[in-house]
Amino acid sequence: MATTALPTLAIDSSQHNLDSLHRAICSAAQKPLAEARALPAAAFTDPSHFAWEREHILRRQWLSVAHVSQLQHSGDFVNLELLGERISVVNSGDGGIKVLSRVCAHRGMDVMPPEFGHQEQGNCTQYRCPYHHWVYGLDGNVKGAPFMKEHPEIAEKSLRLHEFTSAVWQGFVLVNFSGDAAPVTTLFAGLDSYLQRWRMEELTMVADIGWDCPFNWKVLVENFMEPYHHAGAHHTLFQPIMPAQGCWTDAEGEHFQVCHLPLSEALQQKVKQGEPQLLSFLPMPGLLQSDFLEWTVYLAAPATLLFVAADRVYWYRLQPLAADRMHIRTTMLVHPDSVAADNYPQVLAEEIELMRAFHLEDMEMCSAVQSGLTSATYRPGPLNALEQPLWLFQRYLARQIEQHSLARSEVARE
Repeated sequence: MATTALPTLAIDSSQHNLDSLHRAICSAAQKPLAEARALPAAAFTDPSHFAWEREHILRRQWLSVAHVSQLQHSGDFVNLELLGERISVVNSGDGGIKVLSRVCAHRGMDVMPPEFGHQEQGNCTQYRCPYHHWVYGLDGNVKGAPFMKEHPEIAEKSLRLHEFTSAVWQGFVLVNFSGDAAPVTTLFAGLDSYLQRWRMEELTMVADIGWDCPFNWKVLVENFMEPYHHAGAHHTLFQPIMPAQGCWTDAEGEHFQVCHLPLSEALQQKVKQGEPQLLSFLPMPGLLQSDFLEWTVYLAAPATLLFVAADRVYWYRLQPLAADRMHIRTTMLVHPDSVAADNYPQVLAEEIELMRAFHLEDMEMCSAVQSGLTSATYRPGPLNALEQPLWLFQRYLARQIEQHSLARSEVARE
C-alpha cells in the first residue's frame, strides 16, 4: 500500500531553545533571594544566546573602553576590538575624545591593523589606511586619497570614519554602539555619590595586564561582584583582611550594583585609632574615615567593573568574544602624587605582583567554572545570601530580555 509522506513543519529549534532559555532566566529572576538559584548553564555556553546578548544587551548599552589618563594629549589613542568592531579611542584635539571605527570608508580595510604592527596605544597625527593610503584626520574626516582629488566625495570631505556614540563618565570613556542608549549620566547617576570623592578623572593608570580567558563574560562579572568566594578562592589573600561573612550589598539599582567589603574588625580598629591600613600608595585627598574602613566593588551594567580602595582603583575592560571566550584588561589607577614618591618603583612592583596573584586566582576559578557548565550533569544550585549580586544581575538580565520581548511584540502588532 502506497503511503504519502506528510509535509514536515520547519521549526527554528535554535529560536525555540533561545526563547526557553530566556523564560528560564526571567523565571529565576522573579524568585526572592532566599529561593534564588544560579542561572542555567546555557546562559553561559549557548552561542545563540551569546549572539543575542551581543546585539540586544552589549551593543545597546554603555561599555567602558579607556581612561582619560591614556588620552592626555592630542593624537593619543587606544585601539581595541570590541563586539566585532575595530575601534580607536582618540583625543582629537579641539574636538575632544572620540570613538572612531578603524574601518576605511573606501573598501573596509582596518586603518591601524595590529596584524601590520600597529600598537594598541600611542600617539598619531592622522589615520592612513595601509591599503590605498586614504588619509583621515583625528576627527575622522577624510583628508585625501591618491589620484582622487577631484572626486566630489573626496573634494567635499563628505566621507569619514564612522564615529560611535561616546561619553566620559567618572574619568572613563564609554561607548554605545547602537547610539540610542539613555544618557550615561542618567543610568549611573546613583553611583556618583559613591565615587565622586575619588575624582577618578584625575587619577593615572600605572598598571595594565591583559588576559585571554576561556570563559563567558558573565562568569567574570558574577565572580567579581560576589564576596562569597573570599572564603574559598581567596582564603589566603582576601579572607583574612576582608572576610566574606562581613560583606554586604546595597539595595538594587536598576543599572548598577554596589558591594561593600569591610576590613576585618582588627584592621578597622586600627583605622579608627588613626592608623590607616592596607595603604601602599598615597590615599585620595578628601576621603572620609569610613572610606578607609572598606574596599568596594561596583558594576555599572552590563560590564563596567571597578574595585575601589582608599589608595587605588582597579578598572576592568571586558571584551566578550564568544560564548566561552573573552579578553580582559585589568588595570590599576592611583593619585598622580603617588608616582612622585621615592619608594614608588618598589611599591608599584610589589602591588603589580599582588594584582597578578589575586587575578590569577580568579581566572583559574572562572576557567574551571566554564568547564563545569558544559557538563550534562550540571543543575543550577541555590545561592548563598552573600551571592546577592548574582541575583541582582539576574534581575538586570531579565529586564533586558523583557524589554526586548515587549519591543518585539509591539513591532509584530504594527
